[in-house]
Amino acid sequence: MNPNINKKVFIIAGAVIIILIIFILILIGILDGRVERKSIEYNANVQNKIESNDINIIENETENVIDNNTPTPDEIITGEITYVQTSDGGNLPVPPTFTYIGGDINNGAVIEDENGNQFVWVPVEDSRSYARQIFVNNGEGITVEDMESINLKDINSYNSEYDDSVKNYKGFYVARFEAGKDSETEKAVSKAGVLPWTNIVWQKAKDASVEMYPENDFFQSDLINSYAWDTTCNWVRDTSSVNIDDSTSYGNYQDSIDGLNRTVETGSNDRWSVNNIYDMAGNVWEYTTEEYGEHEKLHIGRGGGYWNYGNLYPISTRGPSEDASDMNIGFRVVIYLK
Repeated sequence: MNPNINKKVFIIAGAVIIILIIFILILIGILDGRVERKSIEYNANVQNKIESNDINIIENETENVIDNNTPTPDEIITGEITYVQTSDGGNLPVPPTFTYIGGDINNGAVIEDENGNQFVWVPVEDSRSYARQIFVNNGEGITVEDMESINLKDINSYNSEYDDSVKNYKGFYVARFEAGKDSETEKAVSKAGVLPWTNIVWQKAKDASVEMYPENDFFQSDLINSYAWDTTCNWVRDTSSVNIDDSTSYGNYQDSIDGLNRTVETGSNDRWSVNNIYDMAGNVWEYTTEEYGEHEKLHIGRGGGYWNYGNLYPISTRGPSEDASDMNIGFRVVIYLK
């Protein structure tokens, strides 16, 4: 064998081996790069998923801690109390979301909110006249002595916020209609053409009155108290021709000309309206925050019902009532400005 040929064979074989080694090294480098890139992509995806899950967890946790009673943005009341001139030149304070729709300030100025609930302004020029009063006719057989003997009190007797409101604004708002119940929201309404919300215990009537509007910085709704009822009676007596000790002519009573011997929808008869307020006399008794009793506190209803006689149970009358759900007892809301 030619030694030169053998040398060439060894050289070629060595070159081939070197080339193969270089190729293998290059291939390994490419694979390593791909693996590294895949690893980076995988880690990035995992991190993204972790971060996304963290966000979802945080959002879910945030949702879980939200108070169900927190008002939604469309329930938050903003704005300010403005003054509007009434048809008789009066200066009427109107809270946000409400609009003045008519009436004289001294004989029943009416405002309406964005949902159609209506309230009437009861002016109180002298804050001392915003007070409880035992009227001459408090119902058949009920005298001043009787009322004193049952330990008559009012849970709002020392409500300084309400007292200050009446003093500062010279009045308050009373619902134009007996409280009804919205079938969708189950909130109290003050609208014409709905049946009074009866079959309700006193505490639920109180809660529904307060919760009629979300808490805000401009006004507060509440169940009517004896101060507001008695002040309204005196205002009606002084500014209209009605007799507050005999409501036969302007209420849904058994002996009324238009009496129907049943509970009727709110605002159904203009004869049963005084100073733009409907059905304070007759139709159904109305819970107040006035209470009686030495130990077990029960509450006083006002105004009489359709089965009563208007001369015996007029707008001014009081009636001790058990705090039970009853077809013949409803309630009325008031609003005080802040």
